[in-house]
Parts: sequence; C-alpha cells; structure tokens
Amino acid sequence: MQTLIANKIRQQVDAVCAAFNMSAEIKFNPENPGYPVTFNTETETALAQQAATAVVGADSIRTKPTPSMGSEDFAFMLQEKPGCYIWIGNGSSENSCLLHNPHYDFNDDILAVGAAYWVTLVKMALAD
Repeated sequence: MQTLIANKIRQQVDAVCAAFNMSAEIKFNPENPGYPVTFNTETETALAQQAATAVVGADSIRTKPTPSMGSEDFAFMLQEKPGCYIWIGNGSSENSCLLHNPHYDFNDDILAVGAAYWVTLVKMALAD
C-alpha cells in the first residue's frame, strides 16, 4: 500500500510539474517508511460488528467514523494476521486529550462495555 501511495504522489507531482514547466525531486526515507495503513479485513470486521451490536445494540455502532490520519501500531499486526481495529467509544476528546498523551484520562465508565465486548467476540469466534 505504501508503494502505491508513493507512486500516486509521484504521479501528482509529475503532472503539476508538467503543467507549469517545472521539475521536482521527491525523497522518501527508506530507513523509516512510517506506519502502514490500518486495514481491517472484511470477515473479522463483520464479526467485530456483530459482537459490538450484541453488546450495545445497532444504534450505538458507528460503521463509518470520520477517517483519521493518525498512525496506529496495530497496523503492523494486521499485516501479519487478518483482524479488525475498533474504537470502543471512550467519549469525546473535547476539553481533554487523546490517547498517547500523558494527560489522557481513560473513561472508566466503559470498562464493563469493553469487557463484555471481548467476551462476546471470543464466544462468537469460538462458536464457529
């Protein structure tokens, strides 16, 4: 996926340069290519959605959240094994801060929901 993105960036830069009779040099750091795309696989995503729906109901599930440009180390695991990265619904970051911040305050009120989700997910996965 990173190669595809790099190629698309090169195509866009080449097109702009051609339109304005310019040239550009693009350098990507081969020693630190960054994080891969966090890609959820279809089967695992369907199972995760089914488990979440069983726990909190379909009205509480957001299947099309606003995309994030943040990176996630779970993406490396998803390159090795199929899976699904979810957001459990910790609440708004308004007047607070996001994860990976020393001032982050986890919403303890969702602990039971999170535990119920994982138990339900495992039961559903093992039932097959």
